Amino acid sequence: MNRIILASHGGLSKGIKDMAELILGELPHVYYVSTTRDETVPITIVTKNLIQSFSDNDDIYILTDIVGGSVNNEIIGILKDYPNIKVISGMNACLVVSIASIEEKISNDELNDIINQSRNQIVIFNDVFKNSINEEDDL
Repeated sequence: MNRIILASHGGLSKGIKDMAELILGELPHVYYVSTTRDETVPITIVTKNLIQSFSDNDDIYILTDIVGGSVNNEIIGILKDYPNIKVISGMNACLVVSIASIEEKISNDELNDIINQSRNQIVIFNDVFKNSINEEDDL
């Protein structure tokens, strides 16, 4: 089974899980962890506890919010104990929904395709809208 841990600063990871469940329905294989100003347990400990509750046969994907951010840096430190986990940084809604909707193991090629599709979802829509109007005028 795929296990997905969303890791972020503040409430972002919970919010993205809520959004994904609105689209896909209940996602018992998706979890969220976060770091806050008043946290009492470090995000690494919470994440390791989650990982230890999973089966050894589970494929684990951890999606973090900001490349090079404190959450990402702390999660990367977990890789020395769990080298088979995939850590992906720069999560967005498309990335989470795409990965959460796949039940079987995701190959590196498939994962890279999903990441590229997710990147392509980030656009300045004004430009898209302006280009579509210009194309209609050309007809």
